[in-house]
Amino acid sequence: MSSDRILVTTEIGKDAKQVIREVLEPIASVYFLQDTVDRIGDLSEATVLMSFFFNREVQKEEYGLLKKTKLLQTISTGVDYLPFKEIPDHIRIVCNAGGWAYQIAEHTVALALALYKRLIPNHNNLARGDFNRGSFLLRNLKGKTLGVVGFGGIGKYTAKIMKSMGVRVMALNTRGNTEEEVDFIGTLDELTFLLKEADIVLLSLPLTKKTVGLIGKKELEMMKQDAMIINVARAPLMEEKALYEHLRDNPEFLAALDVWWEEPSWSENSFRTNFPFFDLPNFIGSPHNSNYVEGSFEEASRIAAENVRRFLVDGQLKGNINREDYL
Repeated sequence: MSSDRILVTTEIGKDAKQVIREVLEPIASVYFLQDTVDRIGDLSEATVLMSFFFNREVQKEEYGLLKKTKLLQTISTGVDYLPFKEIPDHIRIVCNAGGWAYQIAEHTVALALALYKRLIPNHNNLARGDFNRGSFLLRNLKGKTLGVVGFGGIGKYTAKIMKSMGVRVMALNTRGNTEEEVDFIGTLDELTFLLKEADIVLLSLPLTKKTVGLIGKKELEMMKQDAMIINVARAPLMEEKALYEHLRDNPEFLAALDVWWEEPSWSENSFRTNFPFFDLPNFIGSPHNSNYVEGSFEEASRIAAENVRRFLVDGQLKGNINREDYL
């Protein structure tokens, strides 16, 4: 066993602990900050940190202890919350690429089907005693074009599921190429083309200084009048007011959100939007719970731990983060 010490800073259950131990204890020592009797010592000796919300788990005044830390591996996929300016420069940061992908992809397809099949408006009609089969004209996924903006794990899994249902797939990523079977691949430079061509647009890309407000009034107006947009990444990728007004003024346009501009913490339940999205029949929302699936944390922990293992064994990593994208 090497001298590497892996410190898991997030509080996790016994099953996730066991998963991490099984992957990493053959090659390194694994510690959990929630169990420590020597917090200063464990932070000072850690060569790798595994964190979920690093900035909540390690205090800013403790960052100076991390002199031996080479890698910060997040268990989360999105990292826009990280205090990039304060994290010591010598620490390499990687996200959990693909760690939550399949469950979020399933949720994405569920949202799309719920909108196309008008499940909620029809449910509400039935609840009022209205058994009108023709209240809404339903749509099929078959024959439609999915445009994936951010073709990472979530986008790839969603594409695979929808492709099996007869959907054509267009995708954008940073490289403009992919080994996946798609009908079109490009970069964000081709965003306008994708927005005009797609029937369903999925936002599954990171929130960075370059992607904030990526979809606004102009971009929404480029899309087909009866198109659908789904955001399972971060709410500020879209302009809230522009989305609401476009939905209000274009009743055939559809939108689904699993992420919000103002989200309560896990300890709170109060929720509000700045616009009455839920009064609209062409909208559906979920409480940022697309990844909240039985066994999902354990699976995400395993994927993150396997990435750490690759790093320690041969220096290879997935999910590299460029701090300049966020500063």
